Amino acid sequence: MLKPTFKFALLISLLLISACSDSDPAAETAADRSIREGNARFTVISPTLIRMEYAADARFEDGPTQTVAERPKPDTNYETRVENGVRVVRTAALTLHYRIGSGAFAPDNLWVDVRSGNSRVEARPDWSFAPQAGNLGGWRRGLDNEKDPQPLYEGVLSRAGWYLLNDSNTVLLTNTPPGFAARPDHGGRYQDGYLFGYGLDYVQGLSDLRRLTGAAPLLPKKAFGVWFSRWWSYTDAEWRAQIQAFQTHDVPLDTVSLDTDWKRVHNQIGCTVLNLVIRAPIDDACSWNGWDWNRDIFPDPDDFVRWVHQQGIDVGLNVHPSIAGSDPAYPATVAKTGPLMNDDAPLPCTVLQADPSTPCYVFDWTQAEQLEGYFDLHKPIEATGIDFWWLDWCCEGSRAQAPGLSADTWINAAYAKQHEKMGSRWPAFSRIGSSFQNGKAGRDNNGLGAFAEHRYSLHFTGDTCSTWPLMAFQAEMTAAEGNIGLPYVSHDIGSFLGKPLPGAECNNMVNTGQHLPDDMYVRWVQFGTFQPILRLHSHHGDRLPWEYSGKAETVAAEFLRLRGQLVPTLYTLSRVAHDTGLPMARPLYLQWPDREEAYRHRSHFTLGNDMLVATVAAPGDPAVINLWIPPGKWVDFFTGEVFSGPMEITRSVPLERYAVFMRQGAILPMQPHRLTSAYGPQDALIVNVWPGADGSFRLYEDEGRGFGYKDGAYRWTPISTSSTANGACHTLKIDAAQGPNFPGALASRRWQLRFVGISEPREVKLDGRTLTGWSYDGSSRTATVDTGSLGTRDAAVITLSTGSCNAP
Repeated sequence: MLKPTFKFALLISLLLISACSDSDPAAETAADRSIREGNARFTVISPTLIRMEYAADARFEDGPTQTVAERPKPDTNYETRVENGVRVVRTAALTLHYRIGSGAFAPDNLWVDVRSGNSRVEARPDWSFAPQAGNLGGWRRGLDNEKDPQPLYEGVLSRAGWYLLNDSNTVLLTNTPPGFAARPDHGGRYQDGYLFGYGLDYVQGLSDLRRLTGAAPLLPKKAFGVWFSRWWSYTDAEWRAQIQAFQTHDVPLDTVSLDTDWKRVHNQIGCTVLNLVIRAPIDDACSWNGWDWNRDIFPDPDDFVRWVHQQGIDVGLNVHPSIAGSDPAYPATVAKTGPLMNDDAPLPCTVLQADPSTPCYVFDWTQAEQLEGYFDLHKPIEATGIDFWWLDWCCEGSRAQAPGLSADTWINAAYAKQHEKMGSRWPAFSRIGSSFQNGKAGRDNNGLGAFAEHRYSLHFTGDTCSTWPLMAFQAEMTAAEGNIGLPYVSHDIGSFLGKPLPGAECNNMVNTGQHLPDDMYVRWVQFGTFQPILRLHSHHGDRLPWEYSGKAETVAAEFLRLRGQLVPTLYTLSRVAHDTGLPMARPLYLQWPDREEAYRHRSHFTLGNDMLVATVAAPGDPAVINLWIPPGKWVDFFTGEVFSGPMEITRSVPLERYAVFMRQGAILPMQPHRLTSAYGPQDALIVNVWPGADGSFRLYEDEGRGFGYKDGAYRWTPISTSSTANGACHTLKIDAAQGPNFPGALASRRWQLRFVGISEPREVKLDGRTLTGWSYDGSSRTATVDTGSLGTRDAAVITLSTGSCNAP
């Protein structure tokens, strides 16, 4: 029988390793499992994430903020004790120290030891909003009128191994109008921050960010195909002709967005003058703002939208957030909103709407009546059946200014909610993180709204010029925005403003227009092919393959077709981003944090884990670039050449190819070429495999639109590959689909399997039966296997043998 003293000691030991142990029970609040220490409170959210609060009046905040809209439930094991007047909180990865009774947090009274693998770092946050050393970058509101790389504001990842997200000033979210409230006065200092301590495990840092701030939405499947827009006053007939031109040239198209010219014209004389100034066609039916279709060019908007949908294409419309006093909707709007503001922007909408004789008004989105009245303007247009709005808040003086509020984030959240009311899975499509008033010079609320943008937004980066340095930087920026949790970034592929004159500024007045050099145009299309979003867009410019000739036309069209085929993989990566917080385009340091090359080659990224893309941002055919091959064996996607990393190389890349490499063992699902992607699953898919190492991929499928996925209406199909040690036998296993039936779910499917970089097989088997339906291309060393129809609820094993599978 155990002695009482030993039983007591055992009980104490068990308490110290329990979910929440404490040598001072009064220090813990039972309801939220937080640790109270006088005017300080600590909440362990994960082993690598701790919330730290200090309140002069000892009143702490449990409600949601703009950054943290839903409080995560703490469920992490930790220990806490007092040592020599210091409160210590220890998790598996962090040890927090706070000197009891020492007041507000500062570097000399609060520090955190971060343990990650064999590394140890000490975090001493200073609680200022100054940039933290070693930060790997995160975001920028936009790139309007830029031609060179720009500084990025902070993301959550830092080479220091830790980051403090200081949420002290951010507004609280409420259920009563206007939907937010300022932080209460605490009669003294108040601090509210989150210490991320991940060391070199950056993936864990992004996982913690998702847990804290919420998930990115799952975009509709159409978002990942080819997307076209253009600032041009296309008529209904001209838009139909453009869409039919895609079909004629056998180029896929999934989404179109109509720029500002779909709206009614205010003043034709003013419009003519404006066209002269901005170098647009003289008869362009310009219209900056307006809340009705231009019936001169769209006589039947309902029929137009219906016809575009019949082609399998989603439709979005541009919005500039202002309203003219002459707009027919203006009287009803002000009757609801009360008086609106005159536009006090540097370039007011009286000028932008090309009608200086008519007053122009803007909105205060922090006023509930004005926000509601603003969205009421959208409803008659939504009735035509459009799929999403494109908020182009570049210039007007509409605003959402309040202490602790990030204006972009506020209005983007409202647009995301509006889309959901429409039954659309599209998020806000807009600039992010700041506001027009503050977007160039600084950050609203110290930029903290950016950490919430991923919940609501697809980032439109604005009106750039076309230069090689900016192209390379946009690759870096896309990957870096994963560090604020945002996986979806949409640059104007081809640039909005074209190539600037040597030494000239980048703006509407001096852009050289619209036809890019052949090599620059093709490299833009290739760059977009491997970005999360490919959206061709311009200021009256040439961005379509058939607007070029020769090799440029041929190669651009081929890459747009490749983009269309990549949709199944891209859609899967979107779901992974939603589930895990990992971006689609990933900076190299996520996988190789201990390699300096991963930080140096910022325009490289991986699409998923197994496709390496080195941005070709250099002129010439071929273009010469320097690139880094990470550790392992990588196969050139276009040539089949094998590289053993790590190594830095100089490579000549002809115009018809791009610098893309597949990790051995990679699996890349694609769809057969078609003019538009199906919303749901397809009954025929292609699976590309690069044998030589074990690999796996989980293919995600659902309806492709709507919100059934939130209720579990989706399937995963695991696919894996392996090879024998002697490289003579290669196996691909397609497991049974996991998940329930949903509208459009398939009972069977045909697979075309492409094994790249292998010798000619002697035999191919499906579930042990010899197959004859296969072929071999010696020039690309690719074996292609057609499985015939297979049940999606049945597993299948395909084996290719090029020699003896059991040979050493």
